[in-house]
Amino acid sequence: MLYTLAILPIFASIAATQETVHGAVIFSRHGARTWKSDPPTRLLNYGQNQLYQSGQYWRERYLNATSAHQISGINEDVYTAKQLYASSPDQPVLVTSGQAFLQGLYPPNSSITEKLTDGKNVEAPLSGFQYAQLHTVSDDSSESLWLKGDDSCPAYENAAGRSLKNSSYKDLQKSTKDFYMKFYDSIFAGVVPESQVNYNNAYSLFDYINVGLPYNETIDKAVSSSDLKQLRILADSHEFSQSGAVDMSDSFNPLAVSGRTLSRKIMNQMDTVISSAGQKHKISLLMGSYDTFLAFFGLSGLSAISDDFTGLPNYAATMAFELISFGVSTEVFPNEKDLFVRFLFRNGTESGGAIEYPLFGTGREGAVLPWYKFQEKMNEISIKSTAEWCSFCNSDAQFCQVFNTNVAAASTAGHHWTGPLSPAVAGGVGALSALSFFGLALIGAAMFGIRLRKSPAVPAKEYAESV
Repeated sequence: MLYTLAILPIFASIAATQETVHGAVIFSRHGARTWKSDPPTRLLNYGQNQLYQSGQYWRERYLNATSAHQISGINEDVYTAKQLYASSPDQPVLVTSGQAFLQGLYPPNSSITEKLTDGKNVEAPLSGFQYAQLHTVSDDSSESLWLKGDDSCPAYENAAGRSLKNSSYKDLQKSTKDFYMKFYDSIFAGVVPESQVNYNNAYSLFDYINVGLPYNETIDKAVSSSDLKQLRILADSHEFSQSGAVDMSDSFNPLAVSGRTLSRKIMNQMDTVISSAGQKHKISLLMGSYDTFLAFFGLSGLSAISDDFTGLPNYAATMAFELISFGVSTEVFPNEKDLFVRFLFRNGTESGGAIEYPLFGTGREGAVLPWYKFQEKMNEISIKSTAEWCSFCNSDAQFCQVFNTNVAAASTAGHHWTGPLSPAVAGGVGALSALSFFGLALIGAAMFGIRLRKSPAVPAKEYAESV
């Protein structure tokens, strides 16, 4: 509270001052895809359009010359390599999603031509298609941990496994058994073993129904709108307990590891903007998965201020971190003391525009943080190096072998952490386990703080396509 009061005069003085955006880091979830548990998973046409539309949305904000948030000095119409950094794990759904986003960010431009000596102008294929570079990172590269920090991390796997042994979790698994089994004969028989049709697989079961609903008549007839909402509530609660059940003081909890590594990657990209005086990486696009969103939501205090951050982010959801200044000359890059960071979240392409939220419990005024304060808070929660990640995770990944000595001496920050579920999650699961099935649909969302949709009256099929 003292910090929030201290920064109030700052925001009072800059509220009416013209702002300049110097750079933006965007972290995006992939679009709608085929069932995750039946590889090879591929991005659906619907998902491609979601990411394309997302790219268009952020183009309007950051590249359009008429936008109040156009990034200073950015080339509005032509892809310029040094101004963009885009990276994705080398996984088909994420790579394709990144490509679709970049198509929306840099659409074809037929005016970009090359003139030959004979006077003929040559344009790129597909009416001037722009080939923006997307860096792909293989699973065996140390660079992979910054976007998927919980992969190949035994400490995370152990912590997630311990949460499944909690008595409240087991009670909830038992109380929801009949609900899941009512779908077995009509939907899951021959697809999912009967022994696995339970809360332990809440996300996979929801995912199968959610993905199939728009295309499969059998699923469409067997699952009502209320059934789908209940499946979503249970999937949200399960995945939140696996990745999001952390807070700002809980950064050593292995469940938070992907949020910690993403925090470092975001800082690295923003540092590049600053060190190059705004000339490099004006826009950074980072592709990732919902578990990383959830971990960052918890670490940054977002899940404590809004129920938007306690459930699965929708397909094509994006977080944006803007580096901005107020009332200083745009001809000279500002000093660090004059820089601020704004955080925005857009929950998919059907949820309207991006909304500002405060980070790190600073109150509403903290939606824009002084750069030094943002840097301080991000450094507190982030993993700083590959060696630190290898030790924290006790990982045997190939790129960790050089740090074997450190891994063997891993401290309590790694796989030895044995803390319980956070009070909010443990309390919510415990209360839910005592409820009848009919009470779950009404009370589950309140207990877990889950907002299913901005508009509750959306038909079941449309709802399915949006998450």
